[in-house]
Amino acid sequence: MNAKPLLLIPALSLVLLLSACAGPMPKADPSEAWISLEEEGPSDLMAERVDGKNVNDGRYFEVQPGAHRLDVTLFEEEVGGDANQVDCRGQVSYPSFKAGEHYKLVESTLGTEVRARLYDGEGKQVARVREFECMPG
Repeated sequence: MNAKPLLLIPALSLVLLLSACAGPMPKADPSEAWISLEEEGPSDLMAERVDGKNVNDGRYFEVQPGAHRLDVTLFEEEVGGDANQVDCRGQVSYPSFKAGEHYKLVESTLGTEVRARLYDGEGKQVARVREFECMPG
């Protein structure tokens, strides 16, 4: 049996997930805080949950003012001969989201270390993902 078609299933699932979110970004609601996601190179950082509840669009979070926990997944291509994907899950909590402010969760990878930092509208780091749990996708 040829194993290559089986390897395509996770890749096709990711393509379908990403294409579902490919529409234009909605306008930010001024009564809520907006959190956009930014990643390095071939990685894709996706919004998953706010306070344990699934989000509708994996490209961003919108939250009421106050404290929230954000869950994200980083889909990262491993370097090497095979195009193996690694899925990394992480959480960031911040107690003081403000209405109308645009925050940015920025992922960076240095070697095998994956990091993500939350910046406020003035570019000041206000929180970070403590640890990503990574496993082959």
